[in-house]
Amino acid sequence: MSEPLLKITNLHTSFFTDAGEVKAVRGVSFSLEKGKTLGLVGESGCGKSVTALSILRLIPFPGRIVEGEIIYSVRVSESQSVREKDILKLSEEEMRKIRGAEIAMIFQEPMTSLNPVLTIGNQISEAISLHQNLNKRDVIDKTVEMLKLVGIPSPEKRIKDYPHQLSGGMRQRAMIAIALSCNPGVLIADEPTTALDVTIQAQILELIQGLQKQLDMAMILITHDLGIVAETVDHVAVMYAGKIVEYTDTESIFREPMHPYTVGLLNSMPAMEGAGKGPLSTIPGAVPVLLNLPKGCTFYDRCPKADTICTEHEPELVEVKKGHWAACYKVS
Repeated sequence: MSEPLLKITNLHTSFFTDAGEVKAVRGVSFSLEKGKTLGLVGESGCGKSVTALSILRLIPFPGRIVEGEIIYSVRVSESQSVREKDILKLSEEEMRKIRGAEIAMIFQEPMTSLNPVLTIGNQISEAISLHQNLNKRDVIDKTVEMLKLVGIPSPEKRIKDYPHQLSGGMRQRAMIAIALSCNPGVLIADEPTTALDVTIQAQILELIQGLQKQLDMAMILITHDLGIVAETVDHVAVMYAGKIVEYTDTESIFREPMHPYTVGLLNSMPAMEGAGKGPLSTIPGAVPVLLNLPKGCTFYDRCPKADTICTEHEPELVEVKKGHWAACYKVS
């Protein structure tokens, strides 16, 4: 096993509102190797996107990273060696050099992430100019090259288009071009196929996977779609109420899920076999309010295996078997 490119330890991120502290991310830990993909999965509001924004230190007010360590192995081109940096200890100026150049992100909704008053070409060029010492002509050439790389036809003409002139799929391709323009070591893709039809979803996922292999990037894929997870990631971290409740390789999560929440997510997936023979399974109840978390296991009131011990103490994430971690008292 190679040294991790990104290592996150005991990450806590909260939002301090007038009503109290919203604990959005609670003690999240994982690592990511070069060329590998980690899938972060779970229902909306479980802390997936906040975890990603914490890595880039882009938490909006009134949020704050309360505790933890985010170690990134920065590439030193002259010696081909790496130098570890704790992202949480860097100045804002140092962080600007890492965002986009070393760690990049494809945001969830391109229509709200792209600047509507700047052309696509200007937005890609800005990312390139910020991190690479190129003259104006070379920046334009690189911009055209990136649009070509992500499969946008007639890139020389498209650099003059504004976001509203592109289809949803083309806007997402433009977002990918911006994210990859400086060849980052880590790519964070936050629901990259949201609001796209099934055909375009498949094209975008195929594009991201191909570029990942071509550029040898590590990737964090955030999604609630377990079908996408099965096809694209190496390891899976299942999140619930701000914590990772199960972590293992992709094959194991589908073959032998351990946490009752993971089992519930898998059972709620539509299956080709027996389609239309009955209603889909659902997980009863709702994700707890992070402002006022219950004592004990946060999944207790939705769990079919819940017992008295589950209401007393929150279970820790432990290695149940080699390479398979779960946070549940009822797993052995």
